[in-house]
Amino acid sequence: MRIAALAFRILAMIVLQVALVAIGISAEVQQVRSPVSPQESLAHFVVPSGLKVELAAHEPNVIDPIAVRFDELSRMWVVEMRDYPAGIPGQKGGSRISVLEDADNDGFYETATVFAEGLPFATGLQPWKGGVFVTMAGRVAYMKDTTGDGKADVNETWYTGFAEGNTQLRANHPTLALDNHIYIANGLRGGTIANATRPNDKPISISGMDFRFDPFTGKCDAVSGAGQFGLAFDDYCNRFVCSNRNPAIHIVLEDRYLKQNPLVAVDAVAHDVAKAGDESRVFPITRAWTTSNLHAGQFTAACGLKIYRGDALPSEFYGNIFVCEPTGHLVHREIMKPHGVTFTSHSPHEGAEFLASRDAWFSPVNLETGPDGALYVVDMYRAVIEHPEWMPEELRKRPDLLWGNDLGRIYRVVPQGFRRPRPPRLSDMSSEALADMLAEPNAWWRETAARILLERQDKPVGRKLATMVAEHRSPRARIHALRLLEGLKLISKDVLLTALQDEDARVVEQAILAIESSAAGAELRLYSASNVCVHPDARVRFQARLTTQQNPHVWPIDRWERYAMLIAAGDRGGTVLARVLKSSSFRAERLPEPDRLVAELARLAAASPKESQRTIALEAILDQPAYQQPGLTAFLAEAAKRGQSVDALSKSLGENHKRELDFAFKSAKRAATDTGEPESARCEAVDLIAFSDDATQILESLALNDPAQMVRVHAIAALGRSDDIRPWRALLASFSGETPALQRAILDGIFDRSQRITLLLDEIAAKRIASTALDASRITLLMNHRDGAIRERAKTLLADAVPTDRRQALAEYQAALVLTADPSRGRVVFQKQCANCHHIAGIGVDVAPDISDSRERSTEQLLTDIIQPNRAIDSNYFSYTAVAADGRAHTGILTAETSTSVTLKQAEGKTLTLRRAEIEELKSDGVSLMPDGLEKLISPQDMADLISFIKNWRYLGEQAPPPLPQGSQRTERPPGED
Repeated sequence: MRIAALAFRILAMIVLQVALVAIGISAEVQQVRSPVSPQESLAHFVVPSGLKVELAAHEPNVIDPIAVRFDELSRMWVVEMRDYPAGIPGQKGGSRISVLEDADNDGFYETATVFAEGLPFATGLQPWKGGVFVTMAGRVAYMKDTTGDGKADVNETWYTGFAEGNTQLRANHPTLALDNHIYIANGLRGGTIANATRPNDKPISISGMDFRFDPFTGKCDAVSGAGQFGLAFDDYCNRFVCSNRNPAIHIVLEDRYLKQNPLVAVDAVAHDVAKAGDESRVFPITRAWTTSNLHAGQFTAACGLKIYRGDALPSEFYGNIFVCEPTGHLVHREIMKPHGVTFTSHSPHEGAEFLASRDAWFSPVNLETGPDGALYVVDMYRAVIEHPEWMPEELRKRPDLLWGNDLGRIYRVVPQGFRRPRPPRLSDMSSEALADMLAEPNAWWRETAARILLERQDKPVGRKLATMVAEHRSPRARIHALRLLEGLKLISKDVLLTALQDEDARVVEQAILAIESSAAGAELRLYSASNVCVHPDARVRFQARLTTQQNPHVWPIDRWERYAMLIAAGDRGGTVLARVLKSSSFRAERLPEPDRLVAELARLAAASPKESQRTIALEAILDQPAYQQPGLTAFLAEAAKRGQSVDALSKSLGENHKRELDFAFKSAKRAATDTGEPESARCEAVDLIAFSDDATQILESLALNDPAQMVRVHAIAALGRSDDIRPWRALLASFSGETPALQRAILDGIFDRSQRITLLLDEIAAKRIASTALDASRITLLMNHRDGAIRERAKTLLADAVPTDRRQALAEYQAALVLTADPSRGRVVFQKQCANCHHIAGIGVDVAPDISDSRERSTEQLLTDIIQPNRAIDSNYFSYTAVAADGRAHTGILTAETSTSVTLKQAEGKTLTLRRAEIEELKSDGVSLMPDGLEKLISPQDMADLISFIKNWRYLGEQAPPPLPQGSQRTERPPGED
């Protein structure tokens, strides 16, 4: 067995060497014969000058650690996921929680007590009242030792229903925030949460959302999100999460504000602070291997996000983002700066990382700030950190998947010459002394002191806290005191008024938030509306709009302030739009995207249930020629969704405004048909005349004959709004001779109305249009159409396009695997059949899963995936169908959802955001966006060429890698071998 294992490692390293050279990573990187002892591991770290790495704990005291927290006695609580990745045979749960102590204060935690064991896939903990809240498979529990033996004898279930799929995608990181709630990252798989503490409460869906709860009352709710494995706060309760490819995501817009105005649909609630995906860069000093070749040198497993707020590292590190990248064996650093309502960041280490190891088993997964102010790094220390679910089938039983499952390390990063302070025992302090801790430079002290004060509910300390809000020199102390008064139910109007007038913008922001739970909230909202809503700080203005539901004469500087303005407008969109358009300061200032602001306010006004608001908006738009085009188009598009015609809307207008409306349409018709106008202006004009009742003839002429393709595309889309069937006969008659872009535009319009689909089926039946003109997703839509007559006719006409037996289809195409293939010809097949949803070598768009990295995928696998696309698909890529109230069906991948809207990503990279109120039915189709039947559009020879292109594209032309250097291979030992 040892010889076989060693041979496997030799072969793996040879393959790895070829791959690394192919993606441009130097073969000269110094290598380490992993595994190494905990002490030896220190020699392989590289950190910035002046810093060093120390060991805080290691095996056997900790094994497979994934999270660390410190309690008020300075003890280190460690979550050990010993059952990673797929459980321990014969055991229901293999995770445990250990409590480590450093009795001699030398920095090494030499004593370990097992607090709880037999837990299924534990992911995190939050200290609370002498015990801990724990996230684990499917539930959140509260555990406590009440007997003094160090072992949990209380195990109370608080919440259940969290998704239990892949063990890397579970609810995690329970964290007590400044607002006195405990937040939990979703894990990306959601769930429907039942509250065991309040069994009569309705279960809560956290699909696409994170979760929080009140540790006193048990009341819980879904909050904007969602994070994968990581959750962190800055000093001001800004929440940050991460996902594999997104190292730092700021949650900007909370869902509770969206619920205030269901008329508003937003396409995002979060912002990537750090560069993400293809734009991200990491610099490993090992021969780092990533599952996807396109992810090499990028974030591919970002996790354990932390905003460092300790005091051990030099001051320039305070407030920086740190995030783990276990695939690259490194910890990345970003300097974060405010940018409008949110933040931006950059890496200060040119071509390097904050912390990196030459040891390829170093697998950092989490970070924590300790009582000593140091940055702690949690290292699972394994040969392979990747979950088998993401590997090709033949690699899932590799012997090295479990190498290191008896190891684990925890390090700290400190300055050279660091003098460790005496560990505190905050639980022994009086409430008055704890209040003084709220000004400490190390956030661990501030937050732990605040937690204990919150737990104690010691009302007399409220007097001191109120004095601190008014007089303390530290803004952080003033903020903690303010939010603690809120948590203690002691906050008063006078305290809030003092804070609202604070010289520090962050204190003002927290005071606005505290108003939401204040008994004097209504009165203070009015004060805020006339004062802090016009504050020079963008984040204060943003929060003031959301909290007070007021819109002052301060114009939004970015999309987040714009969203806040829309939400605050409520059903008064017409009034707000009129005020904006009539303001000389709005017209004079150089605001970013003023047309978009006008369009979004116009849509909001048109959606208002109040006719007066619609009339006010329409008149205001007509009074301002500079913004007439975007305002009218957006207003009429929204009105059309609600069955309101231009004639009906114009009845509420005065004679002057009716003339203005007529003139606007005449001007648009003139511009649309004037080939001397810029193409963009003509397209905008076409978009407007789509709502004119007498524009069909002009639009048909443009759609059929205009020399500008984009004008034709817009004209076809405009015709789609009309029920007139005549233009579609002409468009289908010309279909075969049109470009692919125009064919797609025609089909988009055809599929908007059942009557048009009948025309299309007539053309296919008459063989004037080939069934192969329909892509597989459209064929599937027809086969499952809600109209029974269309559905049955499609099944008859298109029977050859979708075989009923996938196994038979796969057997029929086995011949493609033995044909002589040409990847260059395969490029053409890919461009024609796959590029609408897939991207390889600069061709196509990223909608569906990445298929470009195929070094580990056999030709048999690729053929199977093409013929049977639903055999194994990540549920993040399931196709969803949204049926609108007007009967139109929209299909795509669900990329974002809130309580008020959903966003679908569709073929060709298109996105569509719909308000939930517009949607009659939203369902997961349970299948890939690429349905069964694609092979009917591809001959066996074309299939062979296509597979060859997918397998070998990186070896074509300039993509070809340089030859492997001579003498570059080496061997490694498996664990325990010398």
